[in-house]
Amino acid sequence: SLIEYATTKVSPTYPPAATSMRMTGTVRVELVVNEDGSIAEVQKASGPAMLQRAAMDAIKKWKFTPFTRDGQAVKATGYVSFNFNL
Repeated sequence: SLIEYATTKVSPTYPPAATSMRMTGTVRVELVVNEDGSIAEVQKASGPAMLQRAAMDAIKKWKFTPFTRDGQAVKATGYVSFNFNL
């Protein structure tokens, strides 16, 4: 999980349709982080389909501490899980 490396976190907006259906669950978003700590790519999401878009929209606004290998900034791959609870 990349959560502990996040410097900026944005919570997902609960979709109104999911709220009215009382939908809850966990969405796992797999992503690639650029050398500067920004999001390079959201690779895929798993979990309740109605909640995936909200989680993917939120993760695109996150920032991370740059990852380094041998003193050089490198891209990193990992995931973040969002728990949707009403």
